[in-house]
Amino acid sequence: MSEGAGEGRRPSHAPGAPSATLRSPRDRTGPPSSDAADEVCPYQGLVPFSADRSEFFFGRAQAIRNLLDRLAPRLAERGCILLVSGSSGVGKSSLLRAGLMPALAKGMLPVAGSQQWPRLLITPTARPLQTLAEAWTQAYGGDVDTARRRLRDDPRGAAAEAADARGRAVLVVDQFEELFTLVGDEAERQAFVAALHALAAGPTRAGVVIGVRADHWDRCAAYPQFAESIQDGQVIVEPMTESDLRLAITGPAAAADLEIEPGLVETILGDLRAGGTAGDRYEAGALPLLSQALRNLWHRREDGRLTVRGYEESGRVRDSVRRTADEVLDGLTAEERKTALKLFRRMTVIAPGGRMARRRATLAELCAAASADTAERRGRVEALLSAFADRRLITLHEDIVEIAHDALLTAWPALRQWLEPDLTAQTVYDRLIEDAALWAEHHRDPAFLYRGARLLSVDDSRPRWERDPDSFPPPGPTVEAFVAASTREARRAGRRRRLVTGGLAALSALAVTAAVAAVDAAADAERQRGLAVSRQLAAQSEVAADPVASALLAAAAWRIAPTAEARYQLLAAAVRTGRGGLVGHASAVRSLAFGPGGTMLATGGGDGTVRLWDMASRRQLGAPITPPRQECGTSPVRVDVSPDGRVVASACLATVRFWDVATRRQLGAPIVAQDVVSAIAFAPDGRSLAVGSLKGTVRLWDVAARRPLGDAMGRADRRPGGASALNAVVFSPDGKVLATAGADDAARLWDTATGEQIGPSLTGHDGDVTDVAFAPDGGTLATAGADGTVRLWDPKTGRQVGAAVKNPSGSWPFYGVAFSPDGSRLATAGGDGRTRLWDTADRRQVGEALGDGRSPVLRVAFSPGGLLVAAGDDGVVRVGDPTVHRQIGAAMPAMSAVALSPDGRLLATGGPDEDDPSVRIWDTAARRPVGPPLKPGGGRSDGADAVVHDMAFARDGRTLVTATADTVRVWDAARGRETAPPIVMDKGGVARLSPDGRLLAVQQGGAVSIWDVPGRRRTGSAIRVPGHTDVVWAMAFSPDGRTLAVAGLDRTVRLFDVPARRQIGGPLPVTVGGMFTDLEFSPDGRRLAVAAADDTVRLFDTAGRRPVGAALTGHTGAVTALAFGPDGRTLLTGSTDRTVRHWDLPTSRQIGSPLTGHERMITGIAHAPTGATAATVSDDGTARLWNVALPADPAAAACAAAGRSLTRAEWERYAPQEEFRRICR
Repeated sequence: MSEGAGEGRRPSHAPGAPSATLRSPRDRTGPPSSDAADEVCPYQGLVPFSADRSEFFFGRAQAIRNLLDRLAPRLAERGCILLVSGSSGVGKSSLLRAGLMPALAKGMLPVAGSQQWPRLLITPTARPLQTLAEAWTQAYGGDVDTARRRLRDDPRGAAAEAADARGRAVLVVDQFEELFTLVGDEAERQAFVAALHALAAGPTRAGVVIGVRADHWDRCAAYPQFAESIQDGQVIVEPMTESDLRLAITGPAAAADLEIEPGLVETILGDLRAGGTAGDRYEAGALPLLSQALRNLWHRREDGRLTVRGYEESGRVRDSVRRTADEVLDGLTAEERKTALKLFRRMTVIAPGGRMARRRATLAELCAAASADTAERRGRVEALLSAFADRRLITLHEDIVEIAHDALLTAWPALRQWLEPDLTAQTVYDRLIEDAALWAEHHRDPAFLYRGARLLSVDDSRPRWERDPDSFPPPGPTVEAFVAASTREARRAGRRRRLVTGGLAALSALAVTAAVAAVDAAADAERQRGLAVSRQLAAQSEVAADPVASALLAAAAWRIAPTAEARYQLLAAAVRTGRGGLVGHASAVRSLAFGPGGTMLATGGGDGTVRLWDMASRRQLGAPITPPRQECGTSPVRVDVSPDGRVVASACLATVRFWDVATRRQLGAPIVAQDVVSAIAFAPDGRSLAVGSLKGTVRLWDVAARRPLGDAMGRADRRPGGASALNAVVFSPDGKVLATAGADDAARLWDTATGEQIGPSLTGHDGDVTDVAFAPDGGTLATAGADGTVRLWDPKTGRQVGAAVKNPSGSWPFYGVAFSPDGSRLATAGGDGRTRLWDTADRRQVGEALGDGRSPVLRVAFSPGGLLVAAGDDGVVRVGDPTVHRQIGAAMPAMSAVALSPDGRLLATGGPDEDDPSVRIWDTAARRPVGPPLKPGGGRSDGADAVVHDMAFARDGRTLVTATADTVRVWDAARGRETAPPIVMDKGGVARLSPDGRLLAVQQGGAVSIWDVPGRRRTGSAIRVPGHTDVVWAMAFSPDGRTLAVAGLDRTVRLFDVPARRQIGGPLPVTVGGMFTDLEFSPDGRRLAVAAADDTVRLFDTAGRRPVGAALTGHTGAVTALAFGPDGRTLLTGSTDRTVRHWDLPTSRQIGSPLTGHERMITGIAHAPTGATAATVSDDGTARLWNVALPADPAAAACAAAGRSLTRAEWERYAPQEEFRRICR
């Protein structure tokens, strides 16, 4: 294949060709399907740039120079293989095709004669040798089949013949990861790699440039032919900088004589910043999204001008791909959609681990998949492909069809939903192969066979495997034998249970002894079977996509047998913020309303329906309420629930209807408004309804009489030039004030008794006020704006209170705002697809944002119990508990140490830096300082010597002991004063207090001194630490203070008997790849946690001096802080990777997601004895509180959260071998 082949070309039957037969299946909305004849779009969309479009390729000049600089010295005297790697979406293909290849053609490679060398560009495809042979014959002549055999059987000979014919060459292999995702035959892979190596190492002395995605680079390292190139270093294609991206936007426009509206480039760059940056570079995956957005923007150009309005209409960066794909999808019939699904299935492959990847398919293959066995049906398939190709979502070349870019697989939710069943099938397939191999390794031990849910999942997935042998090759005889043995064992187990039951009923008195023995044996077998079933259900819980089903499966596993695996899954469910999604609406959900008590939620969607949801079970209550279609059209439905929960009001266009919640039948006549209704709200007493309109007015209606109460409000204060739509209306808690949010950049307050406006309009937003909400006490009003801010107001004075909350994603709007039931938090709905929580006191974000950023969040609401629901543009209402496993409140200044009182009410933090080493005491509930700062260094501010090394509260909860390098002080924490003279010591190194603060260990040289803090004296002789002649790195006291663990730079951990001052045995048997960084005893003293710089934590039995369980792995930096939970079964760890992780020790697995928020390494952790709260301190100068509560009865908590038990049907599906039981009581 010659330079640029495969890019920018269509089959001979493509649109625009003389014999065009591929046409859109139906008239479609959206931009034109093809470029105008006299204008060429300078932006490629999802398709990579090609050599023939290099005049529009900008922003990669430095990257091209880097490639040439790396190639030149290697090709000066010999051939080479150069690996070019980068993340998906970073632009590798465009760089190689439109950057490197034209540069070689222009003679920019400073190697004599290189401008005349043949330049070949290929991608491996499913038949890499065939593809290489085709390119080979184009450059060197000959027959393709002969060339393929020659390259396979004698690659060095083939290379020598090429050298004789044409001399040296450059071969670029793009998308090399296809060798691993599309080629199943390892022999074919080996032969292809050998051929590439022969070209580079043989007489041809070719330059072989391999472009491979970063997540497949390590698989290249498995081939020895790549060893030299790997040792020489790969070329990393980095994400673009801001200046690169600016040029990538403006350069093509200038080349195409397009004008760019002022402000457009900054708006686009702002959107890209919101997606995330690493230093001065933007995230790799943003580039294809940007390219698609720019292509869509070009289609919406206005007289050769690219405008902000066109950019907004195109879906901006984050939504451009989805919107483009959905526009095509919306233009298809139901039958065409089914066909499209079949086609996309053939154009994707599920890689090991369940990740989707692209694959090329032939037109014949796609026609066969769609059962297109006649000319007419083939024409329909071709037309369907044309519809997607016209919008650059797929590419067509001769008879080859391919998805244009991996970005489509992640940025188009509908496609992922289509292919989700394949992901599940791949997960089951991968695990089956691993488990069958394990069974074989253990001499086919029946204990490793599948039972219950796992066996059922294989049966469910097998038809899908058989339908797609390319993605799911026949797994081989070992797997088939494993499945057959599992099936036989399941049948035998069923027969045994029936026989035991019948036999017991028939036993005579003469066989009592034998019967008892049989019963005992059967009971033991039953216990073993119960353990196996429990573990299977726990495994099923882990892979369940629905959070409710996952929690119930874990509860079922626990009820059957309380295994460690079941408990872990229950804990994982307990800390899961997401509580499932409410799926039912076919388009965006724009309205939410809870009933009293929060047990029922009403939602209104753009699909013209109202849906009621049971929040306990997360299920829809009956059929949807559907106002007349001719009444709603495509207008979204607005909803509200009456205060007594009996009535739901719905509004679309100019009609408001009332529905009985119990029967879902309409109640009485509707209200017919004069204008299109844009918002509704029940008054707190339920007697009246506020109805806002698109003309900017709001009117109160008597619900019972269906008549207006007074005149419309809002006509006296309209924007110049006409009325402005109302986006939201809401009553104050006492019903005396009505607040409105308008599209004229203002909110207003109205007296519901008189209909008069209260005070001036609330202005400050730069754009629409999109939503408005009263705090529960009515003392604060919040407004959300399209300008990406939320503002708080005093409704009595009409003045803004404090600074505005700004969307950290940049210019993305806020569409919704809601107060938490206690008024301490604000939730915001963002156009960036994120739901955020904010502290109303300090306006700071609390914890990480919720949501994946794929679809805008349009509305948010809190239930009275504190659940948070977020309505998405994708039609899904997501439910979450915003309090679990998250930061509590705002950060506090601190840095060096942290301690919590036994009751968790007081927090002590060391100073934020060496210039301020004071200790502050905080009320954890109010997060406010208690008393004046403490001066542990005696008022010094002389750097490290005044900084606190350790702190501990005494058991009384009031006494705090602080230790610096040379001073120990005892304080009344609440009053902020010392209770005894300080203990002054010789300056030492590491200092560690016992848990109750009564003992202090201080490292001084190669010894450790022990101090009695209440007695203010050093006790006994120092402990001599063998091997630690210089530095002790970490120490920890056991809870009773009788044992001291010491870790030093000699990479050993030793235990010492404190009263006897002697070492207990030898060093612990632990080997790590770095020094030890922290030590911590479990509350019962039986376990010691050892943190190391190799990113791991290990646990040891202190009595048996042996490792316990597997090492805890997951951090990506050295583990620097440890804290056990109060029951000793959980552990918190902090790291240089800036995260805190929560571990379940019986399974050595992480509970939930990492806790994030700190911006530098974690230096200390304290776990409250109550178990509900933890505190961390970091080098970023802050301390943070976290909710790390775990339920005392995890199974009961799972049942309570789910609000139901497993149904009989679910039980039969997941545990058919078990008798049905109601696990949730």
